[in-house]
Parts: sequence; C-alpha cells; structure tokens
Amino acid sequence: MSVLSVKNLIYGYSKGTPFEKGALKGVSVDFRKGEIVAVIGHTGSGKSTLLQHLNGLLKPDSGEVLFDGKSIYESKETLRKCRFNVGLCFQYPEQQLFESTVYKDIAFGPTNMGLSAEEIKKRVHSSIDYVGLTEDYLDKSPFDLSGGEKRRVAIAGVISMEPKVLILDEPTAGLDPLGKNNLLKLIKDYNEQTGNTVIFVSHNMDDVALVADRVIVMNDGEVALDGTVDEVYSQGEKLASLGLDVPEITSVFIELNNAGFDLGHTEYTVEGAKNAILNSLSKGGAV
Repeated sequence: MSVLSVKNLIYGYSKGTPFEKGALKGVSVDFRKGEIVAVIGHTGSGKSTLLQHLNGLLKPDSGEVLFDGKSIYESKETLRKCRFNVGLCFQYPEQQLFESTVYKDIAFGPTNMGLSAEEIKKRVHSSIDYVGLTEDYLDKSPFDLSGGEKRRVAIAGVISMEPKVLILDEPTAGLDPLGKNNLLKLIKDYNEQTGNTVIFVSHNMDDVALVADRVIVMNDGEVALDGTVDEVYSQGEKLASLGLDVPEITSVFIELNNAGFDLGHTEYTVEGAKNAILNSLSKGGAV
C-alpha cells in the first residue's frame, strides 16, 4: 500500500530565463509503507528536487503529490498534515540547529503541532532514545556536541513529530566511518521498530546496499531504474552509463565468478561476500 505518491511531476528552475532547466520531467513513483528506499543519481539528476516535493517544500509546475491518497494541496489542512507526517532532514541537518538546549531543539516540531507539554516531553525522550543518545544530552547546548551527535539531534527533532515517512538527504555526508556506520544502523533500527517508511538520498552505493529495500535511480529529471538492490545493481553497464558504479565488493565478486569461481549470487556488501566465500569453501569450493 502506498503511503506517498507522485504522479507525472514536472518542475523547472529559473523559468522564463536563459538558465531555465527542467529538474523533474514527468516523474511518477509510489512509496510503500514500511520500506527503506534509496534515491540515487549523479549530481543534478533531480534527487533532492524530488524529495523537496514530497512534503510540499516545493510546489510542482504540474502533477500531483498524494499523501494517504489525497493531494497535499487539496487544502491548507492537507498540506499541514503532510508536513507533519512527511519529515524532511536536509543534507548537513546539524546546520539547522538553533535552540539553546538539545531538549528545546527536539521539542520545536511537537510544540508547533500544538501538543501538550506532557506529550512533548514524552516525544523528546522517545526520539533521543531512537537516535542512540542518552537523556543527559537534553540539557546541553547542541553547539557543544560533535558533528555526529549534532546530526543525531537534528534527526531526533524530525522523529519527534512521529512522521509516517522520514526523508534524509545524504544522511552520512561528512561523517567518519564510525559515525557513518552508526547512522546507517539508526536508519535500519528506526524502520524496524516503527514500521515507518524511510527515504534517503545517497551517493554511496555501499551504504545503499547495506540498508535499502529498494533503489530508485534518477537521471536528467526522470526515473531511470526502480527496483530491489539486486535488480538495480545487477545492471552494472546501465549504472555506469548513468555515471554510477556498483560497490567495489560487487566488482570483485563479478570478477571472481567470471574467473570460474562459482560463488553463486553476486553480493553487494563485504559481510555478504564473506559469508558466500565461506559457504563455498565449506562445500569444497576453491577461491
């Protein structure tokens, strides 16, 4: 069942000028309840523009955005409902922090929703737990935290509104390997614990392989590919033509299979590759 859909979405920048550019060219796509969807594509492919339409931050030149089957522009109320239910975290969300304490920053969204002080408190404590930070952070200034901690606080601020769809634009950008792995685990855990839909943009094909159920490839304002990780990543030549590469471990696996080592299904993560090789060895195979 689709919780969020776009139908024939068309949007352009700098309309009526010599710099006019069609950013989205008739995009139609459904996002189903409970899935983790990665949106990938080269710079300028339309990824971030698409995401900004999903909660009404941008309004299309034509086409529809539907939340729970209703156009988000049907009324002021449907747009307001969408913006609380489709939470958007921009790239480098820690730059959006502005309150004097972590508690106030996380509470900002629920406060604007008109919730009671008791409900706001419950949501703040719940969301800080979701992102893996302890409650002693709540009285700290967000500006005294590390980059990774700031990003978690910013995401907690979106989670505190309990959106049915959580959207993250390049969530691991600029993080060290440990911070990146922790954030990817956060995405996976949040999805499993809440059953909510997560949509994220990434340039990192390895990150996508680790957490995504489904991959949408954007190219020149259109959907070029849409399918499971297996379905999309198996089209290496097509991805290369779109300026994308499969994960390095996948390239290694393809070369091993081409060299005559029967390792079965192509793998996209180091852990999956390790298990496939060990399985082959246990059956008497040679690598």
